[in-house]
Order: sequence, then structure tokens, then C-alpha cells
Amino acid sequence: MNSCVKGLLGHGVRWLFILLSLLIICKVLLGVGYSSLRIESVVQTSLNKLEVPDAPISMRTKMGQGYELLQIVDREHGMYHQLNVKRSFGFLWSNQGGSVGMPIDSEVLLSFQGGGAIIGKYLHSFYVGQLNDPQISSLQIRWSDGVEQEAGIKDGLYQVARVIRSKKNEELRSRDDKLFAYDAKGQLLYELDRDRREIRSDLDKNA
Repeated sequence: MNSCVKGLLGHGVRWLFILLSLLIICKVLLGVGYSSLRIESVVQTSLNKLEVPDAPISMRTKMGQGYELLQIVDREHGMYHQLNVKRSFGFLWSNQGGSVGMPIDSEVLLSFQGGGAIIGKYLHSFYVGQLNDPQISSLQIRWSDGVEQEAGIKDGLYQVARVIRSKKNEELRSRDDKLFAYDAKGQLLYELDRDRREIRSDLDKNA
């Protein structure tokens, strides 16, 4: 009887040690950001910690390496946010940073805002913005390395993102990244870059 109890206790201690080890590993891999089984819970908690109202996810863009860029739109308070989240072990989501409180402005015909970070061995880059010209049918990003990528568009906002393996000592820079806006017939309407990041009102439309 005693040997049986000791055996059970031994198994229990081993499993407890295994679970604690897994928790420590998960914490290290996921970093300090909040994590959850539900992506909506990660968004809500992240926004609350940043002291902005909760809002729904409008767009999700897969970036690679388990990362997704989320666009969260708060129409009630006239602002939108981006959160970079990661899915680990196939089921656990965690917040990896982002930007909040960008105002929604109906006077902006088209904007071109971006950012990025080197995480581990990979370069994470994204562009987001507003478009309020009804003639715009599609948006295309031409990255500095020549890769062309369609941007996702929804309700007057867009986003596009990618993850590439970073080279040694590679710097974060927009360089020659450009945004092209086309109408339904494929005609070029606008071209934005790091020197011209926004077009406002009808007076600037033909500038």
C-alpha cells in the first residue's frame, strides 16, 4: 500500500514538474504580452491595458511565421488600431505590439503609413491607411525589393503586411516602398511614397 502511494505521489510530482516547465517555456516564447486561446480576448485585454475602448476586429492579414496583423475599427469613437499577434502551438494567441488611436478622417482621400520591427531573424513590415475616394478599386504595394502585393480593403481602410528573413545588419527602412491606387478599369489614380504620404480633399486630388 505504501509503495503504491509513493508511486502515485512520484508520478504526481513528475507531472507537476512537467506542467510548470511547460508554463515557463510558454512564458519565455510568448514574451510579456497577454496570451489567450481566443484572439478576441487578446484584443480586448490589450486595448483595455492601453486605456482605449474595446472594438471589433475588421481585418486579419497573415504575415507568416505564425503572425497576423489585425485591424480594429472603432467607429463610435472615430479611430482605428493595429495589433500584431502571434499564434503559438497552434492554439495560443499573444499580443506582439502595435499602434492604437489613429483617427478616422473623412477628408483623407488616401494615406500611406507604415512600420516594422525585427523579431528574431525576421523582418516584420506593414502599411495601413485610409481611402475615401470612391474611384479607388484596388491598392498595390511595391516593396523596395520589387515584390508587389495587393492590400486588403474594407470600409474605407486598408492594410498589407509581410514577414521576410532579415539579412545581417539589415536596417528598418521604407526606402523605395510605394503605394499605387487604381480604379475599376486598372487606371492609376494615385501614387504615394515616403515623401508623399497623404492626399487630402478635392484640392489635392490632382496635385
